[in-house]
Amino acid sequence: MKNEIGILGLGSMGTAMAKHLKKKYKIYGYDVKKLKTLKPSKNFIFVKNLKEIFLKTNIFIIIVLDEVQCQKIFNTFIDLKKRLKINKNYTIINCTTVSPNWVKKIYKKLQKNNFEYIDCPVSGGPKKAVNGKLSLMISSRENIYKKNLNLLKYMGNNIYNLGNKVGTGSTVKIINNSLAGIQIISAAEAIILAKKEKINLKKIFKIINNSSGHSWMFNDRGKRMIDKKYFKPLSRLSIFKKDMKLANKLLQKHNLNLPLTKIALKIYEMGCKQGLENFDDSAVIKLLDNRAD
Repeated sequence: MKNEIGILGLGSMGTAMAKHLKKKYKIYGYDVKKLKTLKPSKNFIFVKNLKEIFLKTNIFIIIVLDEVQCQKIFNTFIDLKKRLKINKNYTIINCTTVSPNWVKKIYKKLQKNNFEYIDCPVSGGPKKAVNGKLSLMISSRENIYKKNLNLLKYMGNNIYNLGNKVGTGSTVKIINNSLAGIQIISAAEAIILAKKEKINLKKIFKIINNSSGHSWMFNDRGKRMIDKKYFKPLSRLSIFKKDMKLANKLLQKHNLNLPLTKIALKIYEMGCKQGLENFDDSAVIKLLDNRAD
């Protein structure tokens, strides 16, 4: 089963990862919403339920919405393993952005039931996923990391091994996403200010991307904001509400008062309340633009 992999979660990221991985591996795809974003082929097969995918392979990449969905998958897998009396080991590579505390708890439970676990949140979006150029923030036992290194290298070209303290990868991802969430808001503010000053938005977009105000998020989300391409989501605004909540939990853990992290959460919460939760996260400019008037 070494060259057979299950991917659970076929949203924009899961689909992009499957498109790339099926070039080298046989992929079994599952999504709770029964999304069929890829055509079935020799190397890509849809499965109907968790039991079916559990019996097809013993290596799983999880890229779902949140830890609630992860928990349901893991509980089902543990139950199936016990009921069917399966002795072989299973490997779970969890790419979902989740709480480090949750990771530590579920890791203990999975270990007791002979599941190998790699804490492996990713960054780079669908464009990099489809080309195998993701950044992987990994924490796992060294032997499990080495055993799956070829697959991990095929998923991403930036592999960051953060040691055997499972949960460290998720911590680093939350810090990264907190910065990204703040930068999306700052990109929106810069574009709104330029628009109010009647400056050509395409010109200022080019200038900033070649100046000290440049950021990856400004380049990526700023273009969507200017082109008003935020109705069809590549990354839903509600995801950054979740991610900023996770970042704020880290603040509470250390009793920190970091204003931008706190304010960013309030802005994404406000966006969701005003019906933007299923828009692209770049739609935060709609919220801020209305408030600026």
